[in-house]
Amino acid sequence: MVDALVTVTAALHDLKGERRNSATGSVYVVKPKMHGRTKSACGGAVRWRRGPLGLPRNTVKIGIMDEERRTSVNLKACIHAARERVAFINTGFLDRTGDEIHTAMEAGPVVRKDAMKAQPWLAAYEARNVGIGLAAGFPGRAQIGKGMWAAPDRMKDMLAAKIGHPKAGANTAWCRHQRGGAARPALSRGRLPALQAQMPRAGGRLEDLLAAPLADRTGKRPKCSRKLDNNARAFLAMSCAGSTRGRLLQGADIHNVD
Repeated sequence: MVDALVTVTAALHDLKGERRNSATGSVYVVKPKMHGRTKSACGGAVRWRRGPLGLPRNTVKIGIMDEERRTSVNLKACIHAARERVAFINTGFLDRTGDEIHTAMEAGPVVRKDAMKAQPWLAAYEARNVGIGLAAGFPGRAQIGKGMWAAPDRMKDMLAAKIGHPKAGANTAWCRHQRGGAARPALSRGRLPALQAQMPRAGGRLEDLLAAPLADRTGKRPKCSRKLDNNARAFLAMSCAGSTRGRLLQGADIHNVD
């Protein structure tokens, strides 16, 4: 509730001024890491009816970030819970993978990052997000997005990757704002109508979505130990970033720091 009040209060100058970020006078709030339909229903703000900030009902629109396993499994119910206010749904590899690891961590070690992208749960996650969004009537009303592009200087690579998003069923392409990166996906929109015919109409299987990405436990200990050592040293450097030792560590060869 504090988050909702602070976020919307910060947008009041735009709503009540002459310059608007929204032609309809709405506030758009991205809501990450919501676990299931209950949080989706309350995300961003409750259904204020001239509430504490005096705004009309449903002024606040929310974007549901499909980043948690509970949300992925119940995405249809999450959209229904926020049906009057949902403006987009979006997938994200890193955050969603983090929750997948957190969910399966007591079952054993998981596969490495490079192998994670080939796991059945990830393909099902992406396909279900698009399929459920399409079935909910998002085209022409709300956005179906894919993960963020985190390298704004690599414009050529970004265009090659982002055109794959509408091919996979998304109707928007997300990237960071730095150095004009946010404007570049507009170059792909001219191709969007031709690509919309390729949009999938069915999502992935729930069984695949629930498949834990566990690694083979045999013969992995030396590699796992090296990875743990490296991450522990990197964590030490980051956690001490504000101190003299932290600055020295950041400038040193992490692999040789004890």
